[in-house]
Amino acid sequence: MILFVVIFFFSFLISIILTNGIKQLSLSYGFHDVPDNDRKVHTIDIPTLGGIAIFLSLWGTIVLLDAMGISYFEKIIFRIFFVSLFFVFVGIFDDVKGVSAKLKLFVQLFSGFLFFLWNKNDMAIIYGNIILTNTILTIVSGLFFAMIINGINFIDGLDGLCTGISIILSIPLLIFSLVIGKNYVFFIILSLMGALFGFLIFNFYPAKIFMGDTGSLFLGSLFAMLIMILMYHIPENWFSFVILITYPILDLVLAVSRRILLRKNIFSADRFHIHHIIKKDDTTHIRSVLIIYLLNIFFASISILTFFVPLKGFYIVYFISLFLLFVYFLKEMLKSVREKRKENGF
Repeated sequence: MILFVVIFFFSFLISIILTNGIKQLSLSYGFHDVPDNDRKVHTIDIPTLGGIAIFLSLWGTIVLLDAMGISYFEKIIFRIFFVSLFFVFVGIFDDVKGVSAKLKLFVQLFSGFLFFLWNKNDMAIIYGNIILTNTILTIVSGLFFAMIINGINFIDGLDGLCTGISIILSIPLLIFSLVIGKNYVFFIILSLMGALFGFLIFNFYPAKIFMGDTGSLFLGSLFAMLIMILMYHIPENWFSFVILITYPILDLVLAVSRRILLRKNIFSADRFHIHHIIKKDDTTHIRSVLIIYLLNIFFASISILTFFVPLKGFYIVYFISLFLLFVYFLKEMLKSVREKRKENGF
């Protein structure tokens, strides 16, 4: 237990130091997130690229664990590292120059296909009495990869929101990895939590630095890989993992649904995500974030309950809640769109 606390606080302290350093670097070189009228709620330029600090804190801690002989850099850890590093570079380029949504989607799908094929011998391919072929799993993995990355990217819209939600998502994964016996996943998640808590000090409202797409793409890819690994090793509990990531996937599905209903490009940005609907004005920023934290804690709790005690009652509560949330937020989003059009004279 003492070892776990030391690992967490080492990553936490490294994250604080690196986040402050990257904030100063961003200020010096003009790497700012510029406000716009499409989807961003801040009104001043905020330093970005904070995701680099999270990435370096996590993997710096893992390298230290390897050097100390506590957790060795297994083959699959190298693969997780290189895929997450790739998305950090994609995120940096997106934050600095910009990358089209279609290109990012292609990269996400391809990375999901590649990651599964790269690790198919380390993943279970039997669910009950059904043998899932590599072709089916490859396609599903690519789609799953893209959904999680885009879902995490979409929720990065309020100060501290994506960081806090990522911490909440990490807690059940930490528990699941310990139960399943994937120690390397456990240490990665524990180190990630330390890095996220350190970053949250600077990222919570009013944010002094944003993680940017550098952070959200990195976190999305990391969660996708870790969930895939855990889920493929215990396929009978696959739906507990789906429940865990309900909020980011719900926001993603709502975004696509409303854009289709409004006959807009599904890749176009807007200010009608769940966090935009919950947040009414600047005075409710922290309250809005805390409300969304509670939503994610609710889904994380059901995820844990269904993982250990798969009672039908838990699933009924989940599906009723999901249906009500979907209907409510879709209704409010369409209402907000109509009000916005009236303001603009349409």
